[in-house]
Amino acid sequence: MKDTILMAVKVGVSLVLLGYLLVTADLPALVQRVREGDMLLLVLAVALYAGMTLLSMWRWRVLISAQGYPAPLLHLSASYLVAGFFNNFLPSNIGGDIIRVSDSSKLTGSKTTSLVIIAVDRILGFGALYSLAALAYVLGGPPVRHLAGARVVLLGLGLLFAVLTYVYFSPGTARTWMSRLGFARFPWLQERFEVVQAAVHVYRQDLRPVMAAFGASLALQTMFIYYYYLVARSLRIPLPLSACFLMVPLCTLVQTVPVSFNGWGIRESVFIYYFHQIGLPRDSALAFSLVGAGLMLVLSLSGAVVWTARGKIETPA
Repeated sequence: MKDTILMAVKVGVSLVLLGYLLVTADLPALVQRVREGDMLLLVLAVALYAGMTLLSMWRWRVLISAQGYPAPLLHLSASYLVAGFFNNFLPSNIGGDIIRVSDSSKLTGSKTTSLVIIAVDRILGFGALYSLAALAYVLGGPPVRHLAGARVVLLGLGLLFAVLTYVYFSPGTARTWMSRLGFARFPWLQERFEVVQAAVHVYRQDLRPVMAAFGASLALQTMFIYYYYLVARSLRIPLPLSACFLMVPLCTLVQTVPVSFNGWGIRESVFIYYFHQIGLPRDSALAFSLVGAGLMLVLSLSGAVVWTARGKIETPA
């Protein structure tokens, strides 16, 4: 019951925000902007998104292989596409991660180990996104540094990533806190903690797979930002690339806060606010956000096809 109420609240928040934004927007201008969009640039954006998907699969494979387990690309590809579908159509971005943990545990033999791999995959992705945003903030100059909340968000996340880096490179820190908090008294929790420690230790021993995965993450997030930049150019929105490199990461990080249905409504509101700060109209921001996110939503439907086909294969006649 609690989960149902929470989901209803998230859907309600998204519907109220989107409804308000659409009612107060210049809809004729928005529709005209979309209709007159450059289809060739949208096709390039789709191609870029496909490249991001392939690179994401490769990163996941690198992290699994580093743990000493076989990682057939076909198996991972199917799982990743299904996960992408669930991420977009379930009321939480972790729905796809649950799919990936379940599928990869068939390779690792442990859901805990698979969870560590997915967690590292996620952390590297967010770390790369943060790095690009911080770089854009430093190099972008006054035109982008005045974006609301940029300094606070970057400083806060910088502190978080500093703590995570310290824990990663300081063996024994997590174990010390485990003992201080009294969690070591619970055998089941202690057993899972040891599995986590073993998996993290593998990544500490050989940094090459982690660095390769982080390099892939930087490439991925750069492609993600350029995806949105192509959407802007296709809609003939004069969004500066420097602003895009800071705006898109900040909005992506903000929309992870679980107060709406997968960021819908929150994302559009943040883009409208940032567009206003750099002198771009409201209808441009709304078109930019809806087309960019909507296109990814449509592309993720390929995961539904894979999921359906996989279900038919796994179901005995």
